[in-house]
Amino acid sequence: MGYMKEKVAYLRGLAEGMEIGGDNKGKLLNLMLETMDEMATALDDNELAMQEFDECIDDIYEELDTLSDYVFDEDEDEDYFDEDDFVEVECPHCGETVYFDQEMLEGDDLICPNCNETILPKED
Repeated sequence: MGYMKEKVAYLRGLAEGMEIGGDNKGKLLNLMLETMDEMATALDDNELAMQEFDECIDDIYEELDTLSDYVFDEDEDEDYFDEDDFVEVECPHCGETVYFDQEMLEGDDLICPNCNETILPKED
């Protein structure tokens, strides 16, 4: 039983001990106690739901940590990207330094990702 349910049960016991009964004030007090009891039940239900959400969130964080370790593993990144495969080029239009893969140099026109202007036209 939750803390609020205990408090309402205590108040209900006091009301019964005082023999508050059938008059209008007694009816009002009994209805108020019933309402408080329902509210305490709802609070207990909400606490349980929040505990379940906390557990789910903890599980999600653990899964994301595992996934990020897999995706951003530094050893794999070092093997995957070789600095020799990229060429540094300064855009003549905006001055931004951009990097292109060696294979891109052999393909179509190179477009600056910053200003969308042609950096190196395709050689014919």
